[in-house]
Amino acid sequence: MSLFDEEFETDRAGDLLTAAGLRRLQRLPLVGPKTAIRLAERFSYWERLAAATHEQLIGVLPRAMHKRAQEVLNAIPMVGVSRPVPDGMRAIGAFDADWPDWLRTIQDPPAVIFATGSLPIGGEITVVGTRNPTRFGVRVVEAVVAEAEKRGTGIVSGLALGIDGLAHRSALAVGVKTWAILGSGVDVPTPREHTELAREIVSAGGGVLSEQEPGTMPSGRTLVARNRLQSAAARAVVVAQCGIPSGTLHTARFALQQGRRLVVPRPHGQWSSENESAGNMALTDPSGCSPVVLQASGALNRAIAKRRPVADLVIHETSELVRIWE
Repeated sequence: MSLFDEEFETDRAGDLLTAAGLRRLQRLPLVGPKTAIRLAERFSYWERLAAATHEQLIGVLPRAMHKRAQEVLNAIPMVGVSRPVPDGMRAIGAFDADWPDWLRTIQDPPAVIFATGSLPIGGEITVVGTRNPTRFGVRVVEAVVAEAEKRGTGIVSGLALGIDGLAHRSALAVGVKTWAILGSGVDVPTPREHTELAREIVSAGGGVLSEQEPGTMPSGRTLVARNRLQSAAARAVVVAQCGIPSGTLHTARFALQQGRRLVVPRPHGQWSSENESAGNMALTDPSGCSPVVLQASGALNRAIAKRRPVADLVIHETSELVRIWE
């Protein structure tokens, strides 16, 4: 290889349109996924970004960042290339050919996702719920997975204790592919109790994915953020069972925001008074429910306030689950 070839390879390694380049951009102060994508589209190469003027950068940054654009400029020379991803994991950027179509249809997609195993193709069934399910929640999960098996549909969830873990294990038990979307790095699946479950998911042809950098431990912010990816991958989001408040309700809100079908079973009899099902009761109330339950704001708040009920599809009997595929 000649000196000129080596220079070309170094230049290509700084290409902002790659997963590595997008990761590097997100290490700049104030730069999140959306801004990273805009910067990559505008400058293409790190060298061009480093040579940008204040006015050129202002032309790309969101208005809210204009007063702090100099912080970004000052940081550019300090940010080195991204670390390689661990063995067995791959990073996929928003400009890559294998970027999932289901991430192209949401308002706030990540710039990069990390994965081990396969990716959902979109159109799966997302099953989410409480970490402390009662018999009602267990029966819902088992019924949804059984119907998914008949139709060859995969299951997406979040690897958490309770409903999530049950959804993954139920899918594995009947040979249905399943995917776990994490609020941590793919290499540190949480909770620890589900480390082996994550391996089984990958071994069975599914996958584990996250937008968080390798080594990242989960936080309230990252767990809420991953909920939008759970709903994005779905043809329908099934709230198997949840109380109020509940992290599951974030996923329900994202499903409504993204135009995914929100499916909620309504408990009857003694199950209707369980605290673990309070969220189900609110989402399936024929008179609607307060947008506060879903922590919605703006236009979505107003839209939810008009919905009667909030759920797109209310399930009263397991035989009605076939309507998910209508």
